[in-house]
Amino acid sequence: MNELHKSFNSSYRLKNAGVLAIAIALAAPLTSPIAQAQPSKDFVANMESYLKSDNGRETVGLAMEKYFKDRQAEEVKKREEAIKKQEEENFKNRVDVTASGSPSKGATDPQITIYEFSDFECPFCSRGQETMEQVLKKYDGKVKLIFKNYPLPFHQNAIPAAKAALAAHEQGKFWEFHDVLFQNQRGLNEELFVNTAKELGLDVEKFKSDMKSEKIQKQLDADQEEAKKVGVRGTPLFVVNGVKVSGAQPITEFSKLIDRLIKEKAGK
Repeated sequence: MNELHKSFNSSYRLKNAGVLAIAIALAAPLTSPIAQAQPSKDFVANMESYLKSDNGRETVGLAMEKYFKDRQAEEVKKREEAIKKQEEENFKNRVDVTASGSPSKGATDPQITIYEFSDFECPFCSRGQETMEQVLKKYDGKVKLIFKNYPLPFHQNAIPAAKAALAAHEQGKFWEFHDVLFQNQRGLNEELFVNTAKELGLDVEKFKSDMKSEKIQKQLDADQEEAKKVGVRGTPLFVVNGVKVSGAQPITEFSKLIDRLIKEKAGK
C-alpha cells in the first residue's frame, strides 16, 4: 500500500486527488491491480479503469462514506470530551457574583441561585430565558434567578433596552417588561419601550426620566464590571451556585448540574 501512495502522489493529479487516494487505499482489494506495486503509467491506467467500473465506483463510494463518517465521529467525540473537561473545571473553579440590587425572582430561601448574564437583542439569550422559565417551574421553591445585563457592543438596541428594563424595575415591573423585550427582539426601539410602559401601567414620565438617570447607568456599569470579573465573553452566560454555564443550554444540562449541586449541599 505504500507503493500505492507513492505512485498516486507522484503521478495522479486529478481534482480531489487526495480524497480519492484515501478512498482507493481503503477500498481497493489487495488482489486488485491497483493495490499492487507497478509502474506509474500502469497504476494510473488500472486505477482509471477501476473507477469506471460499477464495482469500483460502489466500493470507493462506500469507503469514502465510511472514512468521513469515522472522522466526523472522532471530531464529535473530541468536542464532547472538551466540553466535559470544561464543565468539570467550572465545577471545581467557582466564581462569586453579587446581587447588588439586580432584578430577581423565584425562591426566597433558595438552594440554587442562578445569575443570568443576558442581552435583550441576542437570539440565544431569548432561548436561554425560555429555559430559565422551565428551570424555575421544575425546581419551584428551590431556585432563585437573578438577572444581569450584558448588552453586547454590536447590538445597537441592547443598551437602550437594558436601561428601559431597569427603569421598569424601578416601578416593580422588570420581569413583565423583560418578557415583552424578548418577544420583540427585532423591534427594540423607544416607541416600544414607552408603549410597553403605558401598557404595564407605569408612570411614563418617571420611566423616561429613569432611563436617562445616573442611577440606571451605574446599575448597568455594575453589571458590566461583574461580567468582566466573572469572565463573561458572550451571551447568555449563567452562574449556577458559582458554576459557570455558557450558552443557551437545554434544560437537561441545567437539570444535571442543579441535581448534582443539590446532592452536594445535602452531603450526598
